[in-house]
Amino acid sequence: MKQKVVIIGHGYTSRLGMIRALGMAGYEVIVIVMTWYKRDGKTLDTSKPIDCYSKYVSRYLFNLASDTEGLIGLLLRECVDSNQKVVVIPDSDVSAAAIDMNQDKLSPYFLFPHINKEQGAVVDWMDKTRQKTHASECGLTVAKSWTIHVVGGEYTIPNNLQYPCFPKPLATIVGGKGGLKRCNNEPELREVIAMLVQKKPTIDIMAEEFRNIQTEYAVLGFSDGKDVVIPGILEILSMANGGHFGVAKQGKIMPVQGYEELVEKFKDFVGRIGFVGIFDIDFYKSDGELFFGELNLRYGGSGYAVTASGVNLPEMLVKTLLGQSIESLSKQVTKTLIYCNERMCADDWYGGYIGTVQFKKLLQSANISFIDDRDDEAPRKAFRREKCDMIKNMKRIVKRLLIKR
Repeated sequence: MKQKVVIIGHGYTSRLGMIRALGMAGYEVIVIVMTWYKRDGKTLDTSKPIDCYSKYVSRYLFNLASDTEGLIGLLLRECVDSNQKVVVIPDSDVSAAAIDMNQDKLSPYFLFPHINKEQGAVVDWMDKTRQKTHASECGLTVAKSWTIHVVGGEYTIPNNLQYPCFPKPLATIVGGKGGLKRCNNEPELREVIAMLVQKKPTIDIMAEEFRNIQTEYAVLGFSDGKDVVIPGILEILSMANGGHFGVAKQGKIMPVQGYEELVEKFKDFVGRIGFVGIFDIDFYKSDGELFFGELNLRYGGSGYAVTASGVNLPEMLVKTLLGQSIESLSKQVTKTLIYCNERMCADDWYGGYIGTVQFKKLLQSANISFIDDRDDEAPRKAFRREKCDMIKNMKRIVKRLLIKR
């Protein structure tokens, strides 16, 4: 009997990376798609996502993205197995928080990422101020920041806050980067706060000193609660726009050589927390210095680049949760490769952010594709069908505009 693993997440490319990593390792994969209502605002969108065409998916289920209580109910109704404890891997901040805050209900039947098996501990570490304080204690460089407490839409801006600044929700679970921007003065800051308050009237906001970013990076890794594996460095070559603002469109994965001191600090940073799971750390270079950005206590969007480079972080997590050794698994990236998230490229092209020539160049330059895989072709075919529909839709829009003229 195969070990069952449930993957929960919002985006199909990130989920697909985990599906393939776990499927190739021999696990049975079940997917819970965190979906949204259709335009009518009442009917759940249950159209088959591209990742669920993968040959490694045995079953897929749907849950409203904002309904965390429903997610826990779905797990208990549909995913319990009397013959084994099923492994659950959340692939987004929302699903990670839902699992973490319901450990008491889930732990009799499931195994999942945790911090010392303490309910709510993962959510506590989603606080960016706590992360930055901890990062500084571990010798990492952090940008200055100020906290703005908003209660029922009312708030006071700290007197010592310096401009320009970049405001964002203090807790990663709030999510959504759309509308966030550099604020050069108080009116601009209040404009962004007003946008955030519309979504959540009571919220803590971190205003971080704005720094000109030369290069953005990330590391994905695995921690067993004590020992930490960081196999390589991800250098972001281009970011997506529009609805995917802040997501890597193209990047480079490379060995840790030249970054050893920084990697050791990152290992110390995660190791002290006691987290058991896959993590993602964003950092960046500004004025020639490397700054800590934030820690995500879940699989990162560029995670499949690590798997395709020979290091299977999801397999490490499953084995560790099952009490098995990961000694035989590869733990280091050995060569530099270019990766490409085809979905981000296609959506940027469809949104008019890049042209057709640039779109093709991005796809052709990649050694690692997140959707295209000769051993698992069905998602690629589904993706191409979706692209054809996008092109047809564009033609219809252009035709309507021409007729109006």
